[in-house]
Order: sequence, then C-alpha cells, then structure tokens
Amino acid sequence: MSRKRGALFGLLLLYWFTRLHELEALAFFLDEAAHADWARSIWQGHLFQAASDGKLLNVFSIAVLWPFNASVWAARASGVLTGTVGFACLLALCFRLFSARAAILSGLLYIFLPLSFFYDRMALADPFSAAGAAITLWAVGRLFLLRRPSRQTLWWVLSGLSLNVAVFSKISNLVFLCIPATAVILLPLREWQRGLKSALSVYVAFAAMAGPLAVIVWRVGQSDLGLDLLAIKTVKAFFEPAATMIAVQKFMSFAPFPLWPVIVVGAVISPWRGGRASWWIGCVTAISLGALLMRSTSATTESRYLVAYGPLIVSLAGSGLATLTQKWRPTWSVVGAVVMISAGAQFMWLGWYRPQALPLPDQDRWQYISGWPAGYGFREIADDWIARNEPTQLATLDVGGRQRFEGYLLGGTGQVTAQRYKPGMPLTESLLIIDTPKDDQELAGLGLTLKEIARYPRPGGESALVVYRVTP
Repeated sequence: MSRKRGALFGLLLLYWFTRLHELEALAFFLDEAAHADWARSIWQGHLFQAASDGKLLNVFSIAVLWPFNASVWAARASGVLTGTVGFACLLALCFRLFSARAAILSGLLYIFLPLSFFYDRMALADPFSAAGAAITLWAVGRLFLLRRPSRQTLWWVLSGLSLNVAVFSKISNLVFLCIPATAVILLPLREWQRGLKSALSVYVAFAAMAGPLAVIVWRVGQSDLGLDLLAIKTVKAFFEPAATMIAVQKFMSFAPFPLWPVIVVGAVISPWRGGRASWWIGCVTAISLGALLMRSTSATTESRYLVAYGPLIVSLAGSGLATLTQKWRPTWSVVGAVVMISAGAQFMWLGWYRPQALPLPDQDRWQYISGWPAGYGFREIADDWIARNEPTQLATLDVGGRQRFEGYLLGGTGQVTAQRYKPGMPLTESLLIIDTPKDDQELAGLGLTLKEIARYPRPGGESALVVYRVTP
C-alpha cells in the first residue's frame, strides 16, 4: 500500500511540475488580464469588481500573490496552486471510492488531458471551478461514507464550504448543487434516510455561509454575483443540438486520439462495473453537464466551459479502465499507459516550448493565439521598450490592451507605463498602440497624424499590433 501511496504522491508532483513549467509560454489572454486587473483592484479597496461577472474567489486567490509584480506568473500560479489542491482531492476521491489503480489512471488522464493542461495554466475562473468540483466531490464522498457519527458535523461544514468554493468561483457552477443530493446513491437503500439527512445538512451549511456573503456582495459591492449575466447567456430554446455537437467536437480536439476513445471506453465501463460510486459520479456528470448543454447556444459554447467537468470525466474513465486492466501484466500496463498519454505528452511539449503551434480548434486558436484577444504583440512590445529603458507611455484604444500591457510591465520597469487613450488626451510623449484590423475604423475617426514606428504581427499574420508616434 505504501508503494501505491508513493505513486499517488509522485503524480501530485508531476501535476505540479507540468503546470508550472514554462508557465508564461503562452501570451497573456484578454480575459486573464482582466482577472489580474480585478485582483489588483482588491488591494485598492474595490473588493467585488469581479462579482458582476460571476467571479469572486478565484480573483481573491490571485490577489494573495500580489499581482502588481510579475503579474502574468502570479495570476497563473495562483490557479496552479488551487488546481494542485483539487488534483489531490481527485486522487483521494478515486482512491477511496474505487482503488489505487483507478486513482493512478485517473491522475494520469487528468495530467495529460490537453483540455486540463491548457486551461490549468491560465488565470481564468474555469480551472478554479474544476478544483472546486473535485474538492466538493471528495468532501461529500467522505461525508456519506463516514462510519463515525461523531465526525459528521465536521464533514457537513467542510462539504458546505467546498460547495461555496465551487459556486463562488463562477456563478454557472450552481449546477454542482446537485452533488450532495445525488450522493445518497452511495448508500444502500435502507440507509437513504441517513443520506438525505446528510444532504440536507450540507445544504444548510452551504446556505449559512453563502447567504451572508451574497448579502455583503449585494449591499457593499452593488452586485448580483453575475446572475443577470447568466440569465442573458442562457435565454434560449430548451435544447440546441448544434451546441452539443460543438461541445463534443471541442472535447475531441482537446482530447486527441487515442485519448478520447480511451476516456469514452473507460467512462462507459465504469457504471457497469464500478458500483454505486460510479453511478453517483455519472449522475452528477449527466445532471451538471446536461444543464450546461441544455442552456448553451452554438454562439456561446466555448472549450473552457468544459474544464470544470474534467475531474468528473477522468474519475469515471479511470475507474472503468482500472476494471478493464486489472488482470494485465505490469509490462502491458506500462505500455498501455504510454500509448494512452502519448498524444497528451506531445500537446504538453508544444504548450511549453511552441504554444503558437498548438493544434487548437479554430475559435480557440483565434482567441488565444492569432486574433485580437490574444496577448501576442503586447508581450513583445513590452519587452522591447523595457530593454530601451526610456520613459514611455503606451496608449491603447481599449481597456483590454492596457490590462495586457500591465501584465508585462508592472514589476518589470518604472519607466514604461500603459494607459487607455481618451479623446483629448495629449499624446506628444506617448506611443499609440493600434490593434489592426480591430482598431482601424476607430483610428480613422480620431483624425490623428501618425508615423509608424514598428509592427508586431501575431502568429499566422491575421492581426498585428502597430506602434505609432503622433506627429503635429
């Protein structure tokens, strides 16, 4: 048993390494920069700016690492630290509910799943949501399998707390409120009364913590925690098949062959041979993921929305694969594991050293690499002007441009600053940064006389940042 626990600890270290190594390789994405900016605003007394977008706890976790210095690394590292806790809970969950073999296979799948690897290294609410889901599953699972009534109160509180972590990291995680209610599946029918009592106690603990926090955010922060935004995004017909197909295609793109067939086979076998635990996790997955797909449209379905379901999917797949391979010889088990993770390892290598070459779906490639939301160009301009060590103000036409520059400038220099351009703002001592073609029409309406200083194309040449000096 000690060898198996050692293997699980090794997986934890491997997860930590794969997420922290070359953490700044991908340029700072638009939404990441907004999260870092919200975190800085916390230190300036604006505690709940992010709440209107349905995010809260993940922004506070970034603030803990003081994102006024090395903002890109600090913002992303905070997510990795939270993700490490979530990954540890995933391993503990699978170890307790299934077996050490299932925990090891689930851990390998999660580490090398490109969907998890790519987003775990970004400063977004979605990887925080995945950690929250894993922590909640572990806490609730422990509660329902307790045999010592004296410790129930502690686990009621921990389960309610973990559910708050999930919900207050992103408002759409309300779908995970089904976790305690469905956990009665873990118990024999004769014990369901005890299970329902435990579920109710978790909801009471959750409400006791969530209620005061929601009131504080509502009254002090003048925010509804993003409920209005969630309502806008989910106003649609009950079911749109095209959205589900897009989600499936995105998952397959982020789980390249042979990963996705392996995951599907494992997830299908798990309920058949995994017992009550498999049925519970399968039920949570079906309800929460089904709720997402039922209320999504083809226009709003994004790959990162699937990240929160990663721990559920790999725990199902790992338990099924453990059953399938339990009689395999050690040599064949090693060979099978290598084949299983091969595509993920290749994706990981590109993510570390050539992120611009990652085989992403078209929409994701546009967002993170080639289109105007990407951080490419901002990083290169910041590096060049920091190296010049001359007093310079970089003016952008939008807030997102200023935020991405600050991710690379803050803590790196006091000579170069970023500012959003406003009509009438003097530009004699500034450089105007234009994101083309996005800003072209707005630039034409400013009536400025400009001289091009430098051009920074993004990978693929679809867009570029152009540095101008304003001339009289």
